Amino acid sequence: MKKILTLLFILATMTMSAQNQGDWEPWQKTSCYSRISFRLKYEGMNGEQHKWKVQFKNDYPELISFNYNITDKLQEYTITTHRKTLDAKKTSPEIELFTKEEDIFLLVDKVSLSPYPEDFVDCDTK
Repeated sequence: MKKILTLLFILATMTMSAQNQGDWEPWQKTSCYSRISFRLKYEGMNGEQHKWKVQFKNDYPELISFNYNITDKLQEYTITTHRKTLDAKKTSPEIELFTKEEDIFLLVDKVSLSPYPEDFVDCDTK
């Protein structure tokens, strides 16, 4: 089970590198769900931590909920895991993140077409 989760994690993550401070990166589709996009904005250092903002966009015609995980480049430390609900065809408010590393991975999984973590949608990209 751990090997499967690790493989899914590797296949479903995208590495993010810090760009110019204050600039949003372009919208990117998640590697598993073509109707969920995200973008990151690096805001520089805050003390000893890197400050980021993330937004999600729902292109499904209905409300969705999903988990998102942020981890460091080496996948040693999970920085955050949260469940997010997003209305149909909407963009989320900005979410602040603080990381020790400048390079991070973002993973979206356990997508449901309801506000509850049930009846998960299969990955729709290959």
